[in-house]
Amino acid sequence: MHTIKQLKDKFISDSESFLSEIKKLSELSDDQLNWKPAENLWSIAECIEHLSITNQLYFDKIEKQFSERQIACNDEETTVKHRFFGKLIIKTVDPSNIKKTKTFSVFQPSKSFITKDSITKLTEVQKSLVNLISSSVNLNTNEYSMSSPASKFVKENFSDVIEIIRLHNKRHLIQIQKLLTNDYFPKD
Repeated sequence: MHTIKQLKDKFISDSESFLSEIKKLSELSDDQLNWKPAENLWSIAECIEHLSITNQLYFDKIEKQFSERQIACNDEETTVKHRFFGKLIIKTVDPSNIKKTKTFSVFQPSKSFITKDSITKLTEVQKSLVNLISSSVNLNTNEYSMSSPASKFVKENFSDVIEIIRLHNKRHLIQIQKLLTNDYFPKD
């Protein structure tokens, strides 16, 4: 098991790597961002917009609760405790799980042509998450909880949410890398 501080540190570290990779995508044209290898698969732009929507929904709930109350702990000693549904979602979004899953409608990207602005929006949301998690020193993320944006019946604690976002970002970054290396990806 790992501590809440280790969870937060891993989130921040992985977010910095994630942001570095996302920044590189701004060099692509809008046509490249919107290219799909098949109609039933997402484009890079759809992956980005999906992450932006998802992360913004989580950010809003975390920020609200952190501002309303402070539940303290020594996060260098407190062990992470994932909840039942949190464990299931973590397992589902983990990049090592190669099974494709359909997203909930609340997280769906738009079906229209998506511009580079989506990269800026995702970058801003992710930086806001990093700042929020960085400033949550000695806050017990096991004790804050929320309903999933996908279903009010699914309860997640903030330790779950931090890990879900971290792995979900990685999963879609891998998906984006596969699109970039697809033989039919437009070169310019």
